[in-house]
Order: sequence, then C-alpha cells, then structure tokens
Amino acid sequence: MKNHPQSELANYLKGVPVTQIFIAAFVTQFCMGFEVLFRLNAASSIKHDFFDATNVLTSGAMIGEVLGVLFLGFAIANLVMSPFVDAIGLRRVHILSLLLYLVGTATIVTAVPGTDQAYLLLWGGSLLQGLAWGSIEAVLNPLVVTIYPTRKVPKLNLFHAAFALGMLLAAPACVMVEKLALGWRIQLGLVFIPAVIALLLIARVKYPPSERVVHGVSFKGMFQQTFARPAFYLFLCAMFISAATELVPASWIDLTLTRIVGIQGFWLVAFIYTVHIVVRLFTGVLYRLLGSSGILFFGSLFALAGLFLLSQAASPSAGMFAALLFGIGTSVMWPTMLASTSERFPGGGSLAIGVTASAGMSSTYVLMPLFGKLFDQAKISSAGGEAAFEALNEGSAALDQVLVSATTSIFQTATFLPSVLVVFFALAWLYDRKRNNALPPASKVLSPQV
Repeated sequence: MKNHPQSELANYLKGVPVTQIFIAAFVTQFCMGFEVLFRLNAASSIKHDFFDATNVLTSGAMIGEVLGVLFLGFAIANLVMSPFVDAIGLRRVHILSLLLYLVGTATIVTAVPGTDQAYLLLWGGSLLQGLAWGSIEAVLNPLVVTIYPTRKVPKLNLFHAAFALGMLLAAPACVMVEKLALGWRIQLGLVFIPAVIALLLIARVKYPPSERVVHGVSFKGMFQQTFARPAFYLFLCAMFISAATELVPASWIDLTLTRIVGIQGFWLVAFIYTVHIVVRLFTGVLYRLLGSSGILFFGSLFALAGLFLLSQAASPSAGMFAALLFGIGTSVMWPTMLASTSERFPGGGSLAIGVTASAGMSSTYVLMPLFGKLFDQAKISSAGGEAAFEALNEGSAALDQVLVSATTSIFQTATFLPSVLVVFFALAWLYDRKRNNALPPASKVLSPQV
C-alpha cells in the first residue's frame, strides 16, 4: 500500500462535501434502526397471527427464521457487494439499496395469515430487506472511513449511533400505532418517511472514491491485504461472536421479557439503544484512553454482566439495570470492530470491512433460529411436556411462570458469547500495548496494523 501524507489526503478531500455526505449516510443508517425496532415489536403480532394458529409448539422457531433471514441477506450482500462498490459507484449502490429495502418492506406487509404464500412473503421480504441493508453497509462503512481517514473509530461509532437513534425514536412510534390500532403493517411502512428523505439528500451530493482507491491499492492487492493476513481470521471469529452477543439477545427481548419485567420488551430494547447513543458520542475519548482493543474488552465485560442479570431479571428495575449494562457493553462492539479492521488491515479496503460485517450478520442468522428452538424446548420442558404446554391458558400465571423459566435458560446460555470475547480482547489489548511500547514514540498507534 502506498503511503499518503496527511496533507495529500487533505488535498484529496478538498472540495468534497464531507458533512453533507455524512448526513446522508446518517439518515440512511437511521432508517435501518427505525425499521429493526418496528420488526422486533411486530414480531409478537406476526408470531400470533401467522404461526401460533398453525403450531404453537414450533412458533418460536418459525418467527426466529423470519427474523433471522434478514441477517443472512445482510451477510450475503455485504460479502458479495464489498469488493465491487467502487466499480459500480458508491452513490449508485446507495440509491439502489435503499429502493430495494423499501421493496422488501412492501413485500412483508402484503402477507396475509392463512394463505399458502404467507410464510414465503414474510421470509422473502425479510431476505430482500437484509440484502438491501447489507449493500448499504457495504458502501457506507468504507465511505465514512474514507471521508474521515484519521478519525475512523469515533466517526464510525457516531455513524452507527444513527442506528441506535432510529431504534429510540421508533419506540414512541410503536406506542402511537398501538394506541391508534393501526396494525403492524402500517408500523413497518413508516420507514418510507425517513427513506425518502435519505434519497433526497443523496441526490444532492457527489461521492468520492473509497479509501482503498485513494491509497492506490489494486483490486488484486485488496484481496491479498485481506486474506493473506492470518490475524484477519482471528478478528473474523471475534466479529462473529461479538455481533451475536449484541443482536441475538436483543432480538428476543420483546418476545421473552415482556411478561417477566412488567413492561413491553421493546422499551427495554429502546433503552439499550439510548445507551448506545450516549456511549458512542464519547467513543473518541475512550479511544484515546484505551485504543480499540481496550474499548472492546470493557464492552465485552459489560455485555457479559448485563446478559447474566437479564437472565435473572424479575422486576422492571432489575430489567432496566441489566439492560443498562448490556447496552453499555454492546454499544461499542459493531462499529469499533469495523473501524479496528480498517485500522489493522487498511489495504483490505471495503473488502476487509465487508467480510468482517458479513461474519457478524451470518452469526445472527445461524444462532437466532437456534435460540428459537432452545426457547421452544425450554418452555415445553418447563411446562412438563407438549400436552401440558398446549393446555396452558394465554395470560395465565402458569404460562408466565413457564416463560420465565424458558427465558432464564436462553439468556444464561447467551452469556457464553461475551465470556469468550473477554478473553480474546484481553489478549489483543495486551498485544497492542506491548507492541506500542516497543515502537519509537513517533511511531506509536492505538491500534497497530497486525
């Protein structure tokens, strides 16, 4: 990779509407978070309308498949699109991906319970949303690190704060939809409003080429800088686990904790992402103190504590405190992992970032249905068998007790994920600190290339 002085990079960005580009990217990412909470809140209704009536014993696994295929689509699109975003054009990929996301949303809302194509529409619409979301991230993550080459970790965290902001503002929208009895279809369709705003913002700016092109790394060199580095595979595994730590438990909170803590589970999700916004605003300070590995170590530690306490939550206050710790921990995982990848493997460009993001989302696709099956098994076991569970009345104290037991089992199992991360990032942080101490003062960096 060619070395480019900061002055040369500054000259390259001269005349580029950096702020306008970042705002357009921010609003797009807001759309993703906005719709994700709508999906989580609608999951209970979709499960009831489409799957409970068919087979209540497997309904948890079926809604898990519908929720999880979103992440499969993300992983596929991010992996496939990442090497080619420069050739196709960053702005063109951004526009087409947003439009595809809206097509996927429209597909989901056309599903009707009891029809032969109902499951196909729900599953296929979620897949289209995932493909679009993956393409969006394939273009926007490298775009952000390109326009802020010296502030990757704080700016990428700020960019992903838009996702958390979308989750937060979607919560009162869910309440409004419920009070007005508009239904889950109208709720999912609300994403069209910010999406149109994003499209209008994109139309006003011209995008620069990505960091890889700026540095003069060839298409072949991008693959070599990514896949020829053994350390890259270690961080892929870390991303697989860290994404699962954040996304899998969060996806089940609304379905499992609503009856236990006495408040709707999606409020816990919204609270978690409020914490995400606050923490991500201060990531720059944390980065200067700890570096990326230190941030990820403490993030994993907080996530572990939060998940354990979520498994024990039996009151609103306990649930909110557990969600606070979980939110603090998971807030830094996704964006810091991507920024750290760009720092450690800069020649990998959009490919390294995209493959890393795909590893994260593929973990969710693999593990979410598994957690759905574990939940189904746990609730049947707690009830004393399939017949005993089917005999429980909706809203009864006995059913609530069964779900409490099943939920405890699910979140206790999930604590294994951040436990692995605590060990991995402790070792990575130790390596970074030792390597930094061995370098001349002028050469020290917070996250060395490995």
